[in-house]
Amino acid sequence: MRTLMLALLASFAVAAPAAAQGPVPTYTVAGKVAPKPPLKLTDDQKRLVAQQIKTQNTLDKLPDGFTPAVGAKMPTQKKLAEHPLPRPLVYEVPVLKNYYYVQLDDKVLIVDPMTEKVVEIVRQ
Repeated sequence: MRTLMLALLASFAVAAPAAAQGPVPTYTVAGKVAPKPPLKLTDDQKRLVAQQIKTQNTLDKLPDGFTPAVGAKMPTQKKLAEHPLPRPLVYEVPVLKNYYYVQLDDKVLIVDPMTEKVVEIVRQ
């Protein structure tokens, strides 16, 4: 019994320093998820976005203190309503399938819903 107890204590002594080193990285079945590449829309694609979104009834007001810019984090105080892009638009511009939009008076913000950042601004 004494030998078993000593073996158990010895295993804890070996395991304790390893646990104190910090978290061990975990790997998923999918592996490391790469960040999305920057969204690069052509002028024709931007025109198509503006035309398609104009027909939607999703107009929102810009909250005070928020200046839309590419890379800007969406406001959290007064949340803007983010909508999935219309399916016909995504069929024509498949690169938009993982993005949402916010319709303002004079522009459309294309937003990455995972990072909550503006990735493109389309003028209407």
